[in-house]
Amino acid sequence: MARWSWSLGNRPNYHPYRDVRVKGLPRIPAHYTAPVSKDHGGASNNNNNNNNNNTQPPNAPSPYKPVSSVQSNPLETLRAYHKNSTQFQAQHEHVPHAPSANLIQLYYAYFHSSHPFMLPPAYLVKTNVAKLTHLMPVVRYIGSFFAANAPRDSFRDAAEYTLFRQNAPKNGFTVQAMLLFAIGLHASNEQEKSAQVKDHAVDIALEIGMNREEFSYFGGEPVPDEIMMAGDENGDIGMIDDQMLHEINEKRNSQDPVERVMQESWRRTWWELYFLDGILAGVHQRSDGFRLWLASCTVPLPCEEMEYNNGRIPDPKSLEEFEDRTFADEPVSFSSYAYRVEAIRILGQVLSCSQPLPPTSPPPPNSPPGSSALQSTSNNVQSIPDGRADAADASLVNWALHLPDDKKELVGKDRKVDEMLFQAHMIVYATSIYLHRPRSHLIVSLVSDETSCTPTTGYTTSNHPIIFHTSKAVHAANAISKLVTLPTPLIKHSPFFTCVLTLATIVHLSACSWLLAGDEGFLAKERIRLGIGALKTMEVVWGIAGCVLGQVKGAAREVFRFQKLDGGNGGGWGNDGLGVPTGGAGEMTQEEILRYIEEEGGLGGDVAGLGDVDPAMMVVGGVGEEGEWEIGAGGGVQ
Repeated sequence: MARWSWSLGNRPNYHPYRDVRVKGLPRIPAHYTAPVSKDHGGASNNNNNNNNNNTQPPNAPSPYKPVSSVQSNPLETLRAYHKNSTQFQAQHEHVPHAPSANLIQLYYAYFHSSHPFMLPPAYLVKTNVAKLTHLMPVVRYIGSFFAANAPRDSFRDAAEYTLFRQNAPKNGFTVQAMLLFAIGLHASNEQEKSAQVKDHAVDIALEIGMNREEFSYFGGEPVPDEIMMAGDENGDIGMIDDQMLHEINEKRNSQDPVERVMQESWRRTWWELYFLDGILAGVHQRSDGFRLWLASCTVPLPCEEMEYNNGRIPDPKSLEEFEDRTFADEPVSFSSYAYRVEAIRILGQVLSCSQPLPPTSPPPPNSPPGSSALQSTSNNVQSIPDGRADAADASLVNWALHLPDDKKELVGKDRKVDEMLFQAHMIVYATSIYLHRPRSHLIVSLVSDETSCTPTTGYTTSNHPIIFHTSKAVHAANAISKLVTLPTPLIKHSPFFTCVLTLATIVHLSACSWLLAGDEGFLAKERIRLGIGALKTMEVVWGIAGCVLGQVKGAAREVFRFQKLDGGNGGGWGNDGLGVPTGGAGEMTQEEILRYIEEEGGLGGDVAGLGDVDPAMMVVGGVGEEGEWEIGAGGGVQ
C-alpha cells in the first residue's frame, strides 16, 4: 500500500493547506500563469512516494523571475515577461511550459471560479483537518489537470481509493468530493463512470437532507430525523423540540463570518450538484437523468461570488422570491449564480418535453396554469410535447427578457468575465438547441452528427413551421460561438463548455451541409473554425475536448468535401449520389425532407407522425398558418 502513503491520514502533524502558504487567495505571483500538461493520460506508472504535492522539488529555484515594475521601454517589459521573446501567445492560451505550482493553488487559480462551491482558501484553512480527508485527494486530482507532467492517473486512483475504499462517511464533505470527482471523470471522457459517481452523490445528498434549508446549519452532517419528518408532506413542526428549534434559529441568524461562509458553501454544494445532474442529463439527452429537477427543495439561492470570496455573506434569498421577482414593485437584486440555477431548471423543462406524461401525472414545475388539461384524454397525447415545448420556449425567452441591466454584460467593470453568468448563458443557448433542433431542418445532415458530447437526435413533430425551429437553433449556436471570443482563458471555463461548444459546432455543420451558402455559409464556416480552435486549446487540459475535436474535424471534412463536389454552392444534394433533387442552393421542399427521412430511417423520428403536421408549415421559404418564414439570399434563416 505504499502508493497511498501520501494520503492525509498517514501524514502526522499535517494540515492540507500548509503547503499552499496563503492567507486569503492562493499565493500565485501576478506574473505567473500555471502550466498545463499536454500529456492527457498523465504518468500513471510513476509511483513516487514523495509526500510533497508539488511536481517540482520543494527547494527548487523558481523558474520565474519577478519582472521589474519600472521599465523605460514597454517592449522591454514585454520581452522580460515573456523571457525576451516577442512571440506572444493568444489571449485564450496562457499555457507556459515550466514546472507547476502546488496543486491546490492550481485548483483555486484555474478551476474554482467555474464551480465555486468549496470553501474559499482563507476559510478552508480553518476547517477541521479530519473532515477534509476524503475531499483533498480529489482537489489534487482536479489541480493535476493544470500541472505539467503531473501523474494524473495516480491522483485519480488515489481519489477513487479514498472515496470508495476507505468507508467515506455520508456527509456534505463526501458529497463535495464525489461532485468534484464526477466532474473530473467527465473531463477525462470517462462519462459512464462520471454518471455513476454523480448518481451516488445524489443518493447521499437526498439521504442526508442536503435539499433542505436546515442542512447548512449542521456543519455538513445529516439533518436530524425529526426535522426531516417535520418537513414531509404530513409532517408537523411540533415534532422538533424547543432546544433544537432554538439552535436552528441561532444558526440562521448567526453573524459569525466563518459560520455564514460555511452555510453558504453547503447551499452552493446543493446547487452545484443540481447543476451537474442537469448538465449531464442534457449532454446525454436523458429525460429521466435529471433526478433532482423533481426533488423537493427549500435551499436558498447562493450570493454573489465577490461576497462569498470576501466572507461577507448577505441574508440568502429563496427560490420563491426569485420566481416572483417579475411582479415585485421594486427591482430586487439576485446573484449571477441565481440566474445560472434558473437556466438549469429550464433545461429540466426541455428534457421533460421528450417524455409524454401519464394521464394522472401533475404538470411539471414551471408549466403554465391549465397545462394538466392537455393530458386528460389519450387523444391529446400528441399535443402534450408541443404544449410543454411552447412553455419551455417561453421560459427561455423570459429568462433573457427579465435579465437586469447589470446582468446583460458578461464582462464586468473589472474587465473580468462573470463565470456564473457565462455558464447561465451557455446553458440557455444549449437548452434552446436541445429544444428546437429535433424539430428543425438541422435534423437532416449529410454526415453523422454523433459525438461523445452529442448523441444522435431523432425528429420530433411540431405544430410550428420547421423553419421557425431552424432559425432558433441556428441563432443559439451563433450565440454559443460568440462566447468563445470573450476576453478570458478558455481553460478557466467549466469543462462542460467543451460539450456545449461541440453542440453548437455540430449545428453549424448541419446547416452548412445543405442549408447555408454564400456569405452566411462563409460565416458559419468561420464559426466552425472558431469552435475547432477552441477545442484545440481546451484539449490541452480536458481530455474530452481532444476526443470530440477529432470527431468534429472528421465531420467537417465530410461536409466541406460535399460542398466541393457541389461546386461550392453550400449543399451537396445535387451531386452526392443520394438521388435527392435540390430546388436551389440551401433549399429543400417538403417532399425532399420526407423522402430523405424515409430513406435514411436512422434519424429515430416517427415518419408516420409527420402526417399530423400541416404540410404548409414544412415548406422551406413557404407560408404557414403562423406567418411567413423566409430563407434569405444564399439560404440563410431570416
